[in-house]
Amino acid sequence: MTLKEKYKDYFDVGAAVNNETIRQDKDIILDNFSMITCENEMKYGSILRRDGSYNYSNADEIYAFAKDNGLKMRGHNFVWHNQTAYNIFDNDVEYVIQVFSEHVKNMHERYGDIITAWDVVNEAIEDKSSEYLRKSPWYSKLGDNYIKKIFEIVSGIIPSDVTLLYNDYNEYIPDKREKIIRLIKEVNSDEKLIDAVGMQCHVNLYYPSIDLVRETIELYISLGLRIQITEMDLSYYKFEDKGCMDKPSKELEEKHAKMYGDYFALFREYKDYIDSVTLWGVADSYTWLDDFPVRGRKNWPLLFDENGKPKDSYYRIMDF
Repeated sequence: MTLKEKYKDYFDVGAAVNNETIRQDKDIILDNFSMITCENEMKYGSILRRDGSYNYSNADEIYAFAKDNGLKMRGHNFVWHNQTAYNIFDNDVEYVIQVFSEHVKNMHERYGDIITAWDVVNEAIEDKSSEYLRKSPWYSKLGDNYIKKIFEIVSGIIPSDVTLLYNDYNEYIPDKREKIIRLIKEVNSDEKLIDAVGMQCHVNLYYPSIDLVRETIELYISLGLRIQITEMDLSYYKFEDKGCMDKPSKELEEKHAKMYGDYFALFREYKDYIDSVTLWGVADSYTWLDDFPVRGRKNWPLLFDENGKPKDSYYRIMDF
């Protein structure tokens, strides 16, 4: 039995992919995942170039891969402070809204038949405890209420059966979590525009605790929202750790497996509220954590090793 078969009665299990990994890891993806997310290829800055032209080629290839193989997709993302089409902000507000609305329509018409959810706004909360919203071109151009405006635009274009999410990292840290809750309440004050919270779940062997994640899930559910785990990986390093290891010890590998088992046990417990769990990558041969926060440092955060073989972590989440 494969991963997607084991979890078919619980939630979709997905992976972030790019144009290389859909070829390199094709068999792993098709055997184990029911859903994929473009790592970067559907972000606004990847679609709309600085000269005003549109380039859908990379997104088209991944969409075709999903369509041909019967996979669902998550749309990632419409609005982010990074990888955005910066040239549009040289114009007035009306122009920005018009061009952005056209982008949303184009993305839906092109890919909407297999996209079940969109990360509408990504990482808009400021990490610094003294500030609320992150400064960004969207904030500067559209104002304090820009997130609600964005959700209003998107909800007027994307059909109601597609889940619209606010997506963020460190979503379990109490101070940031409270700001996320404040944002959701503000946006949904008149009508429910945000359907679900995207809990990225970029976690490590040391933080957060399972109890803290459980508490966080409970709080988001209390707002009447669905949950999607959107970008999960389990780093071997504390975030502030600048050290490097050649490979993990057996003890660390066992801790990695146990923690994956604990996380997925928690997700299964909340299967009535969690729609999907997406890993941010397919196998350890390629992970963004090899270059973040320490460039060139190898990490092993996923369920399949550098040779595409299932790890103990994989078997642990299958053991129930």
